[in-house]
Amino acid sequence: MCTIASTLTRSDYIVKLLMRIENNTTPVTGLVYQKVGVFIDAENVEISGYNIFGGRTNYALLIEEIGKREITRIIYYKPIHKNISDDFRRFWQNLGGEIKQPIKNADAWLTIDAVTLSEKLDVVALIGGDKDYMPLIWYLKNRGCKVEVWSYPETCSEIIKDAADMFVPMDDRFTIKDKSLRSARPPKKS
Repeated sequence: MCTIASTLTRSDYIVKLLMRIENNTTPVTGLVYQKVGVFIDAENVEISGYNIFGGRTNYALLIEEIGKREITRIIYYKPIHKNISDDFRRFWQNLGGEIKQPIKNADAWLTIDAVTLSEKLDVVALIGGDKDYMPLIWYLKNRGCKVEVWSYPETCSEIIKDAADMFVPMDDRFTIKDKSLRSARPPKKS
């Protein structure tokens, strides 16, 4: 069962939360003392970001936005036949994440990992909006985990948006514009 682990008493937590609000420090968007697992369907989110905004996914910003809680795992899933540069591998390692490369798509591996880790998490942040994740969302919610879906609204399934405890729409802030890619792409026709 997912539980909120904290060394603070409930009253200490409330006092700290009120002090943050009063001092207008970081915005309060949820419980601060949540254990969060981040599961990234890389192919889903990267193709969406590229097709919509013509850029690469800004994972540093994504993790920063999800953060302000205890992120216990960050797992990036990308099929083995897709290239991952050495620079990205170093960046990801420095971020504290791990890379898993299934033979085909990420759905099965991501689902197994999320189910396996759910007993140690309060929140599962699912990056990608594939409707194949519906059974996973139902399972996690029934186990007591909160489920956040972070995805581009243009490519995210409506049933996924509705099923999640929270849907966070990603926008152009979550893309890094690559000038060489942008200049190579033909201009959009009006």
